[in-house]
Amino acid sequence: MSALLGSVFLASLAGSVHCGAMCGAFACAARGAPSPLAAREIAYHFARLAAYLVLGAAFGAVGAGLDAAAPFGWMRPAAAVAGVLLVLWGVREIALLFGARVPVPAFPRTAQRAAEALLRRGGQRSATIRAALLGALAPLLPCGWLYAFAATAGSTASPVAGATVMAAFWAGTVPALVAVSYGLALVPRRAQRAVPVVVASAMIVIGALTIAGAFAPTRATAHQHSSARVADGRLAR
Repeated sequence: MSALLGSVFLASLAGSVHCGAMCGAFACAARGAPSPLAAREIAYHFARLAAYLVLGAAFGAVGAGLDAAAPFGWMRPAAAVAGVLLVLWGVREIALLFGARVPVPAFPRTAQRAAEALLRRGGQRSATIRAALLGALAPLLPCGWLYAFAATAGSTASPVAGATVMAAFWAGTVPALVAVSYGLALVPRRAQRAVPVVVASAMIVIGALTIAGAFAPTRATAHQHSSARVADGRLAR
């Protein structure tokens, strides 16, 4: 788990340029006028964390249900599905970078309408509440990068572990979003071109390792094999 969290944090930190492009406008809107770290900025980031924790727990629960429903014990379906999704996402991103035309699934209109309605209602609230609302709605953004890590959370097959994975992802995105809101750039422009390729390649590697881990013997399977060996030894005696 510690290796997974470290990988998620480093990948998120390396790919935070993408987060700056996707969520930078929201971070700037949450911060408001130039000033030292304000309550509204803190509210935005921690509301985003809360939303990511819920998302990670939900995906972890789905993964747990998928593993529990599996009729076999030699493979973890949640990890296998998540790994395949990560590899496909990485390949898709590299293909897009090289000019390939790849169909992009449309984001559900119901979610878009719900987000717009909540933003309209929050427009009459205080600046801090509006900032928190922007953070809470972050999972509704059509961001494949975010949902690639949500799939990683699902591979844990645990709501707690899934939420922890998304917390590591959130921690990796904070520096870039804070920098963007203050008009700073953490990565030089020349290096920014190489970052998407590096990050997509990293996600392919993580996905491949996740798939490999899906076929590792689970504790339950190992216990069953151990019990069978003990039983066979007793019968032999």
